[in-house]
Amino acid sequence: MKSNIKSNDYQNFLDDLKGYYQENEQKEEENIPVGTRIRQIRQMQGVDSATLAKNAGIDKKYLEDVESLAIYPDLGTIIKITNALKVSTGSIFDSDSNRSYTIIRKIDRKKIMRSISGVKEHPDYEYLSLSSGVISRHMEAFIVTLKSNVYYTEELSTHEGEEFLYMLEGAMKIKLDDKEETLQQGDSIFYHSTIPHVLKSISPKPAILLAVLYTGYPS
Repeated sequence: MKSNIKSNDYQNFLDDLKGYYQENEQKEEENIPVGTRIRQIRQMQGVDSATLAKNAGIDKKYLEDVESLAIYPDLGTIIKITNALKVSTGSIFDSDSNRSYTIIRKIDRKKIMRSISGVKEHPDYEYLSLSSGVISRHMEAFIVTLKSNVYYTEELSTHEGEEFLYMLEGAMKIKLDDKEETLQQGDSIFYHSTIPHVLKSISPKPAILLAVLYTGYPS
């Protein structure tokens, strides 16, 4: 039985389909301008960068680099900054939406990338936001991808809140103060974020995990 679809029509169909997936892939990989949001909120509150850096417990030059998008901050630093600004962490990831619930479709997930070396073109890890859309939220859910043998932060991180991690693929080590634990696929861990902590992928391929953070209420 011969097909009724002409070769040109079929090729056009394939081209359209390819364009659809390329468009969605670009949309999924669009980065959130975290530094821009931080600067906007800081300026709206009339707070100078030196004051914000001091209140957040971070270096002023580091904050300036974050705001200029020269570097990507880790989640712990973002939480410290939002606590100092007395806003929810969600307000950094979402600028104009405050629904009572949110559904994140795969093609709509927002990606945040960070390079430990400071080179944006070569990110060491990335996390996809799974909870954007409700600004007043106090929990954050991410799919985190860590490159092999790369630390999540340069040093042990501490901030207010609680964290739950579930290993989806690969393996990693987590250092909690002076203790170190290894997590394999299917393992999970819960801890208070005030405990100094740092993550490191130890698998040949990137480690992928689900991270859920309770960031607390701005005081």
